[in-house]
Amino acid sequence: MVTELSLNTICGHTTKIIATKEGKNTHVHIKTTCEKLRKWGTHFDMGMKDLMGGPETLLAQKMAEAPLTPTCLVPAAIMNACWLENGMISKNLAREMGKMEIIFDKLE
Repeated sequence: MVTELSLNTICGHTTKIIATKEGKNTHVHIKTTCEKLRKWGTHFDMGMKDLMGGPETLLAQKMAEAPLTPTCLVPAAIMNACWLENGMISKNLAREMGKMEIIFDKLE
């Protein structure tokens, strides 16, 4: 199976995250216009321990090596893609939702 997520973010970059379960790991492929994300690497594997979060995970290591802005949605989107691909979030629920949003309700 394959899970694909797309992001159009406030920074103006576009990113597609493709997660594919391969044995005990989930392969992540990132297609992006963001140079900072390219420094992370656009292909890597996440093990089950990486999907649980915390300071010893692959994403934490990548953030330490090539920090992103605190508002970057890509790390959360990677986790969502991997969780979907591993059955930790229902794909049916994701299909029903269609998208997740940040809505700027009031900006004065």
